[in-house]
Amino acid sequence: MAAAATLDPLALDSFAHCLKVVHDVHRLVLAIHEGDLTSDSSSRLKELSDVLSGSIQQCQDIGKELDEPDAGHHSIFLIKFACIKIAQDLIVHIDRVLKSPNVNDQTINVDGFCTLWLRNDVDALGSRLSQVAHQLQDLVLDADSSDMGLEQRLCTDLAAINLSLPRTPTEKPGSWTDNELNDASIHAQNGSDGKPNQNVLKLLGKNTMSAPKLAPVGLINDFILESLAYKSMYDRESEVTEAHAKTLDWIFDNSPLEQPLRNNFRDSFTTWLKTPTLGPIYWITGKPGSGKSTLMRFLSQSPVAIEYLRQWAAKKPVCTAGFFFWTSGSRQQRSQTGLLRYLLHQLLSSNPELISETFPKLWGELRPMTTKDRVKLVLDWTVADLQNAFHAGLTLRENGNALKMCLSSRPWTVFEKAFGTSVPSTRLQDLSHDDMCQYVKDTLRSNTQLRRLMRTTDSGHALTLATVERADGVFLWVKLAVDRLLAAFHLHSELDILDKTLESLPTELDALFEKLLFEDQTPAEVVQTATLFQLIHAREVVADFIKDESSASLTVWELASSLFEDDNALALDRKVCEATDDEIRTRCGTTAKYIQDRFCGLLKIHQRQHRGNMGAPRFAVGNSISEVIRAFTDCRVIYIHRTVRDWLMEPNGAGQRLKALQSQDFDPHLRLLRSYVLRLKFPLEEIEHHRRLDEWYPDIALAMSHARYITTDPQNLQRLFLNEMDKTISWLWMEKPSEMGDHWARSTFGAYEVRMKAPPIQRPFLCLATKFGLIEYVYQEVLDLQAAKPMTPDGEEVEEESAPLLAYATEFLCSRNTTIFPLSSPNLVRFLLNNPSHINPGPNHSYKHFITHKPTTAWLAVLRHLRDAKRRGWIDHYDVDPEGTTRWAEIVRMFIEKADVNAVVKKDAWDPEITAVGVMKLLEETYGAAEVHAIRVLMEEMLSNESENGQVN
Repeated sequence: MAAAATLDPLALDSFAHCLKVVHDVHRLVLAIHEGDLTSDSSSRLKELSDVLSGSIQQCQDIGKELDEPDAGHHSIFLIKFACIKIAQDLIVHIDRVLKSPNVNDQTINVDGFCTLWLRNDVDALGSRLSQVAHQLQDLVLDADSSDMGLEQRLCTDLAAINLSLPRTPTEKPGSWTDNELNDASIHAQNGSDGKPNQNVLKLLGKNTMSAPKLAPVGLINDFILESLAYKSMYDRESEVTEAHAKTLDWIFDNSPLEQPLRNNFRDSFTTWLKTPTLGPIYWITGKPGSGKSTLMRFLSQSPVAIEYLRQWAAKKPVCTAGFFFWTSGSRQQRSQTGLLRYLLHQLLSSNPELISETFPKLWGELRPMTTKDRVKLVLDWTVADLQNAFHAGLTLRENGNALKMCLSSRPWTVFEKAFGTSVPSTRLQDLSHDDMCQYVKDTLRSNTQLRRLMRTTDSGHALTLATVERADGVFLWVKLAVDRLLAAFHLHSELDILDKTLESLPTELDALFEKLLFEDQTPAEVVQTATLFQLIHAREVVADFIKDESSASLTVWELASSLFEDDNALALDRKVCEATDDEIRTRCGTTAKYIQDRFCGLLKIHQRQHRGNMGAPRFAVGNSISEVIRAFTDCRVIYIHRTVRDWLMEPNGAGQRLKALQSQDFDPHLRLLRSYVLRLKFPLEEIEHHRRLDEWYPDIALAMSHARYITTDPQNLQRLFLNEMDKTISWLWMEKPSEMGDHWARSTFGAYEVRMKAPPIQRPFLCLATKFGLIEYVYQEVLDLQAAKPMTPDGEEVEEESAPLLAYATEFLCSRNTTIFPLSSPNLVRFLLNNPSHINPGPNHSYKHFITHKPTTAWLAVLRHLRDAKRRGWIDHYDVDPEGTTRWAEIVRMFIEKADVNAVVKKDAWDPEITAVGVMKLLEETYGAAEVHAIRVLMEEMLSNESENGQVN
């Protein structure tokens, strides 16, 4: 990591020392739990607490520049934050036990000590210590330290910490029990008033008066298969380049081969397919860009390969499944969860009779469930769940001898060690010479004029061989090189230019990318390249945050609406009017040329394939010109190969250089927000006024999330675009005059049945923007509201029933709950607390809860969030995430400066009545977080002062 290269060794030493003291505390507390204590255990605790205090001060004194999570030293910031946070929390823990009657200078009551400092807390400390020690060890190894002795000592100390930590058994997350479903996997299990949902109670075997009606087997099968599926499931495979012409047919066609290596591969691979003699695994390795994915796609789709597998299986059925890892893709495309979900989906789709036995408990829970309950059910698949299901399915199918795996990877050391000598394998670059020659020859001859010239000379064969030789087995290099040869010939129409162009191309991929994007373009063209790259990356960031894998790649139409600054005025001024074929053709044509010219073939326009129930393209590709044009708008812009994105995304690499060259006024997220507004004004279909919010909402969520990421907006366009979006959707929205306060944004809050009985929502779009964390937008709107409609002293302008903005700003206080919304922002909450208005009266203002209709306040809602988060396990012990306990504790501290510290949270079906201070005590006793301890002390001081003032009065 580049940032570690400039790190002061003193900082590393201070962090390591802090972790060593934490480790000493962990060992001592663990020993007490196991009854292995000495006469000085209590004094040792006090001594370690003092050492921790000194270590905290030492860490805090190191480099004030590390106090902000700047991208340049983000990892160092996190290490410093973690060391200080864990140490502060431990001091609270130690202080609590030392002040208890269970500990004195001479003895420790083990049972009482263990009641105060629970074993699960100790185990959590060990896990957190191991995590941070590993991170610091990586930081030390990456640091460019001149003091090798210090580096070696630190690595030794950190390794010793990790080795000495006990391995504690962990529960398998997401596993289903006989009596209940995992609370994290079942959404809407409780009513918003805290009472259990009666339908779920019936599901769990409570409150059942008669045997439930069982759903059809096929329906449950489909439900489980749909829950295993995810939007980007087929994308990677469909994006893999298909084999050129018949270049790979030699593997199965029994034709004579001149290359011994090809013969060896064909013999070994077909033998592996047909027989069990070579074992269950075949490994195909190759350089980046050598065509591994193309070969794997060919093999997985080959009917001959399936026929050979049938010979191996004898009379047993053959089931196949495949997965293409994509480290630059969506979360599912690059994760073990995505791998297992896709494999299970393929295997169970072919064998639906195995679904009930693969997921026996889930199956039993789903069958008696009503359709309404099943629709509400969201399964949160974990690796443990999927591994168990996968093993169960394989067990049902026979033993390990009935399994074959063809694996492909780069020649990384970990794979070389695992497969290099233990399984049959081949290196793809040793086999691809003839295929590359065929590709070069066919592609060059696709140019009519060039084909004619090559017929009259002997240069064609020599050029082909020279191109393939320079490629050194990398098919991607061949493709890019041939593209440059054709482009050069198009400009000059001379054969001589081909040799000159070929000689000018670097043989290494990274150097070739550098030449294409930087060296061969003018400064103005590189800036245009930077614009395109930043737009693509901005969408990846937002799609990843809201977990919308289907939108991770921009469409041609989205790009066409975001590339050019001149469209700002059009987005604000144009009336909604269906885009004509000419407008679409012009915009898409300009965009396609922009992509090709500025990324020099490193991007491609891909028509996504849609299968099963994974959704369909908006426009089917028909025969008419209009249908073809409109289908093109839905094509995705993707990298031609993962190596391109890897090169761009390297730390301090090409992507950072492109951003540095861009105008300081440019913000890709602002452009993508504008893109949606412009697309609303240029609908691709006939204009229809309707109330189908689900057709708009995916784009609304993307647009508002992009708005939250905006950092550069000198013309204050964010607010203009957001209000224009609201205005345009409102125009398209078919209002119901009979519904008071009907607005499209109101329909984003809760189900229809809930909204019909709910209190009104003042300015629903502003409330929605608050939930999305659009701080600057909310600032400006609230200040304008204050100026236009100030609060009166007697509160006449306050809407008594509507939830204030503070309630929406703190809805996701401790957890995002797998939603598209961000965690509550301290900056936004601070502004709202300091700027009360008729739409946001203050933390103690009473309003009707949107669902229960019971009176509450924003402050009581915060206390409920905290209590619920504790019960649901949404708060971590020794939380070293700056966006975790530290963030929400800052918000709570702001509230108590203005809120009623005497507030009481009424009991519900899950928790008893509790005071505001009681909530803080509960959290402090459970987690021992230093921030919560400070809040509890402050609240008790405030209560004491109130009591004293009351006695004086």
